[in-house]
Amino acid sequence: MTPSHGILLIAVPALLDPNFKRSVVFIAQHSSEGTLGYVLNRPLKATLQEVMPDLQGFDAPLYWGGPCQNDTLHCIHRAGNLIPEATEIMDGIYWGGSFDAIRESILNNDVSVHDFRFFVGYSGWSSNQLQRELNEHSWVLTPATPEAVFADSVKNFWTRTLKSMGGEYAAMANVPEHPSVN
Repeated sequence: MTPSHGILLIAVPALLDPNFKRSVVFIAQHSSEGTLGYVLNRPLKATLQEVMPDLQGFDAPLYWGGPCQNDTLHCIHRAGNLIPEATEIMDGIYWGGSFDAIRESILNNDVSVHDFRFFVGYSGWSSNQLQRELNEHSWVLTPATPEAVFADSVKNFWTRTLKSMGGEYAAMANVPEHPSVN
């Protein structure tokens, strides 16, 4: 499998970079120029309505998307038919689009919190950087599913994702975070 939009990157247990340790990243865009994605399993202790008070009542959790541009807000959603300029990543899952349209669809109650994932920052790789990391066996690739991208709970998400892949990946999910304590 090769990187492309709609793929999950799953950090291997040996990847100790604190930005990506035991992370699951959803690739939103991949080209010869680089790769952009969002960490799905790092919820923040804030909600969208806390950073955008005009959206009171829309209690969507915020997630840390990655180490790049942590002063920006991004979203993945299932409201492509309502959001102009949204880019379809995979069947029924979109990225970005007009934030005014997103705000309007929220205020008009046309969408629910379950239709969105909001991220502060993103994960980015320059041209060939991700391929080098894959060659170093830092990541495992698997196709994304809507259930994974919009999972109700991200608790133990890394472990659950690897176990769902079976075989050697299920065994990888059982590697303790701190083997010296084993």
